[in-house]
Amino acid sequence: MAWPPGPFAPASLPWLVLHDMRVRVRGQPGRLARTLLILMLAILPLVIGSMLAWRWRDAAMLPVAVLGQVAAAMAAMALVMLSSAYAHVLRMGRDPGELELLLAAPIPTARAITMRTASITALVALPFLLLTTPFFIASALLGHGPWLAGPLVVAAVAITATAAALAVAAGLDRLLGPARARLAAQLTGVLLGASMFVISQTPNFAPAWFAARMAALDQPLPLLLAIPPRALLGDPAPLLVILALAVLAARGAARLAASRLEAAPAPAINAGRGPAARFGGSPLAVLFAKELRLLRRDPELVAQIGQQLVFMVPIIALIFTGGSITPGRLAAAGVFVSGALASSLAWLVIAAEDAPDLIAAAPVPAGQVLLAKLGAALVPPLLLVLGLAALVVVRQPLAAALMLPMALMAGLATAAMQYWTRQPMKRSAFRQRYRSSLLMAMGEFIVLGSLAAATHLALAASLWALAAVAVPAVLLAGVWWFRVRPPG
Repeated sequence: MAWPPGPFAPASLPWLVLHDMRVRVRGQPGRLARTLLILMLAILPLVIGSMLAWRWRDAAMLPVAVLGQVAAAMAAMALVMLSSAYAHVLRMGRDPGELELLLAAPIPTARAITMRTASITALVALPFLLLTTPFFIASALLGHGPWLAGPLVVAAVAITATAAALAVAAGLDRLLGPARARLAAQLTGVLLGASMFVISQTPNFAPAWFAARMAALDQPLPLLLAIPPRALLGDPAPLLVILALAVLAARGAARLAASRLEAAPAPAINAGRGPAARFGGSPLAVLFAKELRLLRRDPELVAQIGQQLVFMVPIIALIFTGGSITPGRLAAAGVFVSGALASSLAWLVIAAEDAPDLIAAAPVPAGQVLLAKLGAALVPPLLLVLGLAALVVVRQPLAAALMLPMALMAGLATAAMQYWTRQPMKRSAFRQRYRSSLLMAMGEFIVLGSLAAATHLALAASLWALAAVAVPAVLLAGVWWFRVRPPG
């Protein structure tokens, strides 16, 4: 049966974009879980959007008093969009076989590149369109017809965010080279996505500063800053400006995507030009260097570790409840973060070992292997704590002196938990490591929280610090008792 002609015919641009999106959002959950998720994503925005539209039914067509709040929400949306676009841009032309497949397809090269850029933009915009479109439609039905411009502005922001992500990635490639640019881009993407997550916790970290910023949103906006929120609410002149900028951004994104695909590195055939391999040294030093080298070679893992640490901000925020940032609280936060980082690295070097049989068969004592792996898991967190201690020592030397051994204790505790409960897994499963063992995750948070509390209580000269240290000691004893034992 022949496919009917039209804009969605096979190999047309809309068909290619939809197909690329379908491939990239295809997940692992079963049909039932996928159906429930789709229903939830469809019903919740519809209900919440309708409720908000009803609440704002009597608002002015252009509510000037809330333009600052709308501008802040749009800035947050743009930041998250930029982070999402960055993640997709990093994989453009870098996934195995993608470049060859795109350029070998029986379609014009320009169409393939435009398709890839458009699919990134669609994936970036889709979550926000699903969340906001019911509100704009319901508002239009309740008398705010110009607010139907909202989805157009959301799409325009997504186009601009994609173009900006491509521009930053291209700039890093030229400035640092492809290898270093990939690491810098991964870290930058984490920072972009994490910034809004951290800002959301400022009421706990700095309530006075947050209250002042919220009050500033009620002030009249400068002309340029008022353009996006006015466009979102249907003001004709700002709307035309935003749409014109989106058209320019789309053209620039297509050109940047073409240059990025052309500059994608070809598969290495001969590695003879690389640095000469050096052998020698003690087995301990060789194993330690090997673990650090594997971590350094995988910037995506570094980014994932950074994301998991950032998502602990709400827990760390409890340490700073009340808004006062004291040396004792900084020391407690340093202990918590260093232990969490050590746990992630210990999982990578122990559970995700690429060649466990080869290492086990090597003529090296098992104790040296374990020591090298522990060193690779503990050195980066301790370096992080040293940097934090350099800031704390100026105000309270005792806090800096106590933070270092407590951070070492936290790192050893979480690394020991990873070693005693180790299960061989692939590095690609790093994001799901907590899902595979909820009990392990809870135990780890209890250990880190107790040691952070013990640090703060010890600096306050409270005997309750001993009780706080006793909690992880008992928990670790239980983990050791049920530890994974070698067969036989």
